[in-house]
Amino acid sequence: MPLATSLAIFQSCNITGVPKSTRCAILRDMAKVRKAERRPPLNKTHKLKRQDWAKKYLKTDFSKVLWTDEMRASLDGPDGWARGWIGKGQRAPVRLRRQQGGVLVWAGIIKDELVGPFRVEDGVKLNSQSYCQFLEDTFFKQWYRKKSASFKKNMIFMQDNAPSHVSKYSTAWLARKGIKEEKLMTWPPCSPDLNPIENLWSIIKCEIYKEGKQYTSLNSVWEPVVAAARNVDGEQIKTLTESMDGRLLNVLAKKGGYIGH
Repeated sequence: MPLATSLAIFQSCNITGVPKSTRCAILRDMAKVRKAERRPPLNKTHKLKRQDWAKKYLKTDFSKVLWTDEMRASLDGPDGWARGWIGKGQRAPVRLRRQQGGVLVWAGIIKDELVGPFRVEDGVKLNSQSYCQFLEDTFFKQWYRKKSASFKKNMIFMQDNAPSHVSKYSTAWLARKGIKEEKLMTWPPCSPDLNPIENLWSIIKCEIYKEGKQYTSLNSVWEPVVAAARNVDGEQIKTLTESMDGRLLNVLAKKGGYIGH
């Protein structure tokens, strides 16, 4: 009974009269309190495109794929993360509620290697031109150009379908960099569950916002992001990138539906 209350769980087992504190103590040994994940709805067309994508890349050597994405790190962390048990008689700590955008971070993972993280300049909105300039200044100059010709020949670049990524301008610019046709992975709609770097973002957020941590400035949150990212070792990254065969089989088994991470 996912997301059921302790009372509903006990009632389903025909157990009544148990205090809430006792129910929670028992359930704590076998379960955790979680919020439902938010995902965009999948219609029939989305599911078909996800299946077509899985069939197209089923025999791909995913150790050659660079999985990229952006993440926004706010000063306060995601909503609902500052939650935990406190002792009787203790007051919950006060948390600031602020309206702010946070630091926009770009990174990539390939095989067992982390690329970045790189910080988008504060105040810059990523349109086609600024996105390409950002890739030029960070990914291409600081990482890609150091790679061998054989690596560049075999690498497949993955990005999602954000407008700044898939515009005619960005597609033509990447093509001039040699990232085109089979070297530029097509991406199905509404599919963050298929990108292994999403799991990296979860690892980083769990670390930087643990125990309800908040930050006072954009620079003060950027430094922990870098530290947390570089603390993820090659074996952890390899586990994520090697999960792709299973993800593709899973999405086919679910006829294009969402998969579990």
